[in-house]
Amino acid sequence: MKEGFFDFKLVRRRFKRPFLTGNGLIDVIDRILLRTQSDQGTGYGEIAPWPGFPTESLPEVLEILRAAQGNLSHLLHTVEAMRGLPCLRAALSSCRHWDAINQLPVTLPCAGLSDATATNLDAKIFAGYKTIKLKIRPETTFTEIDALLYRFRGQLRLDANGSLDLTAARAWAEFVRQQPRIDYLEQPLPVGHAGYASLGPDKIAIDESFLTPGGVTWAGPIVVKPALVGDWDEFLTWRQVRRGPLIYSSTFETAIGRQGALWLANHDSSNLPVGFDTLDLFENDARDRHTPGPVAENLANFDWEKFWLDLT
Repeated sequence: MKEGFFDFKLVRRRFKRPFLTGNGLIDVIDRILLRTQSDQGTGYGEIAPWPGFPTESLPEVLEILRAAQGNLSHLLHTVEAMRGLPCLRAALSSCRHWDAINQLPVTLPCAGLSDATATNLDAKIFAGYKTIKLKIRPETTFTEIDALLYRFRGQLRLDANGSLDLTAARAWAEFVRQQPRIDYLEQPLPVGHAGYASLGPDKIAIDESFLTPGGVTWAGPIVVKPALVGDWDEFLTWRQVRRGPLIYSSTFETAIGRQGALWLANHDSSNLPVGFDTLDLFENDARDRHTPGPVAENLANFDWEKFWLDLT
């Protein structure tokens, strides 16, 4: 894919309601959509950083793309010469594998995304989700989670977004280990907190504490965001030797990023529910084309060239 051309588009998406992340509430996100054209055909990728993760910023990527002036060989040489750039590397991986991404059917179980309220949870139950991920806060109580477990007979995942102190994290870790219908507690402590060593990996998942495979020693569950993980071929090589569950999760991509991310997740033999319940959270901007629900499927026979041309 070294010889050829590329172009890109910057798009903005607005949430229907402000969305809570580990860095606070956000109401809009920006994305760079990338198209490459070479002797290998046309490929698409998405540069989709997410708050709380130490990746390159969109202004940094825009500077690199504009400097390459549409020359794909120039862009690839620049990326090879620089360190980091996991979002751009992931997008270029998507472009490189685009033919395969569109040829392989993908059908994966999908976990619902909810807050710890009965109304929201009931909507996910009615939609047919068998696994639901709940955002918890320091003020969330065990009694609240017990009540939700009573209402919902499936599996729960609890995500603290690094909001707990060590005392609370230890209490929550003990709680989830006693609950067979809670898969894990995700990112209980801030990134780099020494307390992870005392918590131990059993039913403790890391998210913001993981970016790319290099130097990762965590033995417990790891939440992987394909848009942030860097080169996908390097990631797949690492996955072959890494023991322990991986859970693939969205960074609220458009249809382009989602199509590629589901392809990467489909390589994992564990078949654990993926975290891609994101399609009903945005204002209607025509950036989503997949079908929401408890099964995440890729798009078959989709006209990506028209999608690209329709973007404004």
